[in-house]
Amino acid sequence: MSKYIIRFLIVALAIVAGPSFAEKITYSKDVAPILYKNCITCHRPGEVAPMSLRSYQETRPWAKSIKEKVSTKQMPPWFADPEHGTFSNDPTLSEKEIATIVKWVNQGAKQGNPKDAPEPPKFTSGWQHGVPDHVIELPVVNVPAEGDDYFPNLSFKAGLDEDRWVQAIEIRPSNLEVAHHVVIFMNGFGGGGMGSFDVLGTWAVGTAPNVYPEGMGRVITKDQRFMTNMHYHPSGTKAVDQTRVGLYFGEGELKNEITATIGGSFSLYIPAGASNHREVDSWYVEDDIKVISFFPHMHLRGKDMRFTAKFPDGREQILLNVPKYDFNWQLFYYPKEPISLPAGTEVEIMAHYDNSEDNPHNPDPTRGVGFGVQTTDEMMFGIFEYVYDDAPKEDTD
Repeated sequence: MSKYIIRFLIVALAIVAGPSFAEKITYSKDVAPILYKNCITCHRPGEVAPMSLRSYQETRPWAKSIKEKVSTKQMPPWFADPEHGTFSNDPTLSEKEIATIVKWVNQGAKQGNPKDAPEPPKFTSGWQHGVPDHVIELPVVNVPAEGDDYFPNLSFKAGLDEDRWVQAIEIRPSNLEVAHHVVIFMNGFGGGGMGSFDVLGTWAVGTAPNVYPEGMGRVITKDQRFMTNMHYHPSGTKAVDQTRVGLYFGEGELKNEITATIGGSFSLYIPAGASNHREVDSWYVEDDIKVISFFPHMHLRGKDMRFTAKFPDGREQILLNVPKYDFNWQLFYYPKEPISLPAGTEVEIMAHYDNSEDNPHNPDPTRGVGFGVQTTDEMMFGIFEYVYDDAPKEDTD
């Protein structure tokens, strides 16, 4: 029998036998490394994900669900349009990783040799980014059992022994059953419109710790005072939350101090029944800056949001496009390289809303909706974190 006929028979047998004849995919050798790298930061006890995926025994009951979520690219959660920008915190699985998981499930989701599995990542209990250098404990919040969403605004100090700069910040509510979001402002709420807000950090479901690029960070004085915008959902029983803020000090000299501001609109209005209502506003860049992150935010009727830079020379560039916004996942988007925006640039913020009965998340399609803090109201804003190319211009007014 010729070698060509033998090769033909081997290929034919592989086609007939299907996956059982092909290479066996196992949890230990092939799937565990993917889950450890991309999933168990959230899929472990004490985090926001509904189940833990730290071991084969924990993962196997969810095999079919995992296959569905990764093959439809619902997990890991990520909503940036890949046509516009690349981002350092993009957790999207590669096509090879997706194919591996799908094949593993199709072959029966076998464990394989446990010795083939890598060591699981080690985490600090209660923190994603490790043990903080300094922890600020906010006052205890008592959340009522019933009624409208609860919005306590707290004031607190940093409590440092000396002025420090921080390279990372992690915000940790203690009660994820009722906590919806936390926004921490430096020195209060501003007062000069959207752009006057100086945001230290944000937490919501899915929001990772703020970890800044090398040499960049926030300066916090020892007597620094903060204000919060906090949001809780009454759950039917009285609840208690005490949020902690973990500060991770930078080492060496701070090369670029980060500023964070908000752009958007307080005056939006979405008519009842509107299925594709558009709102547009702008944030104007007054100094030469480099943007290091974007954070889009809407509520239950939000469909999409796009940030477009309109440069002084007439050029336009889409900085971030989120074509399928999901209120359940509040994410920062960190460009792989900071984006330079010269003074005079207009950053257009465009958003669309579905206030129709076709939106399954719409609490009431029969009423028009404006800006408001309740989840059933709407919002339209983006947080921009940036550094100055040079020292900001002095105000001569």
